[in-house]
Amino acid sequence: MIVNTNLSALNAQRTLFENTKAASTVLERLATGSKINKAQDDVAGSAIADRMTAQVRGLNMAVKNANDALSLLDTADAIFIDQTNLTQRIRELALQAANNTNSIKDREYLQSEVTSLVAEMDRVPTQTTFNDAPVGGSKKFQIGADAGQSITTYISTHSGHSGTTYGQSTQDYSAGSTIIEVKGLSTSGPFAFGDMVIAGLPESGAYFVQGVSSALMHDDGTFTQTISLAGTGLNKSISADMEFVTAIGTIDLTLVDDPSTTQNEQFTLGGRGSLKRIDLVNNASGALSGIDSALQSLSNSRATVGASKNRINYIISNLMNISEQTTISRSRIEDADFATESAALAKTQVLQQTATAMLAQANASPRLVLQLVK
Repeated sequence: MIVNTNLSALNAQRTLFENTKAASTVLERLATGSKINKAQDDVAGSAIADRMTAQVRGLNMAVKNANDALSLLDTADAIFIDQTNLTQRIRELALQAANNTNSIKDREYLQSEVTSLVAEMDRVPTQTTFNDAPVGGSKKFQIGADAGQSITTYISTHSGHSGTTYGQSTQDYSAGSTIIEVKGLSTSGPFAFGDMVIAGLPESGAYFVQGVSSALMHDDGTFTQTISLAGTGLNKSISADMEFVTAIGTIDLTLVDDPSTTQNEQFTLGGRGSLKRIDLVNNASGALSGIDSALQSLSNSRATVGASKNRINYIISNLMNISEQTTISRSRIEDADFATESAALAKTQVLQQTATAMLAQANASPRLVLQLVK
């Protein structure tokens, strides 16, 4: 029998320590609901769960982004609805003016209303914003949890001077350039002498009266022409701060009939078929084709917006499904099973009690030595 070193007490102490440690772990899991509370609990599982948490939170934010995108598209659709109603009213006025029961004065009154409605067509897209930003243009929506998971859509805006585009520039230009080469997109509507070309946004004042060459026709049915911007009056060279209307990275040119080649300052902005060029007094019935073209263009834009909205709705459903499945997978890794942990708690508590009792017995055993020395 040994007194200096109580081997039984040491063994009981070690067992009690292990049981207390296990009980502490079980109590922590039951208190937090998670079986990974420290990286040491499950090194790989902790890293995997952290990555899944980032993905879930990213997916949830992507759902919010997608819903915000829907709100933007709803705003764009509202613009097109208002402009469609305005254009329908303009068409009614054109039909009314085409009837010969109206006098010249009556047609002037109808033209006055058309002018006001076209001005409103211009105002609606320019003064309607979403979160203090223009509604139109290219929009990129982040609809995923990681970089590069985005979609891009283009929202076309319409104004009273939207008209037919007959060609696009095929060159890169710098400030001071005076010649624009244009390649036709089709055989329809080559530039003609006396036409007016607008390069850039009309609101910026970046417009020119052209000096256009004869069309050079190609075997594929397209044409090429050059437009000179140098000269007097309104003719200019390309300026450094010009706001160009762009289409696939090229200058978008809009064609305008010049009513007078001698008084270039008295022109009307807008392409052929532009609502700005409606003249109910002299040619009411001739305005209908341009109005119908504007209605078709608005319908196309609404269809594009509607298709984008449907796509985003499917994206939202997909994001929510992925978020749900990723959350379930993360739960399997880090969530505590209360039934298992409760059973483990009962076991460790019993073992703690028995280890404590055995430690007490081990501490008392050296007293037996006194029986030997009586």
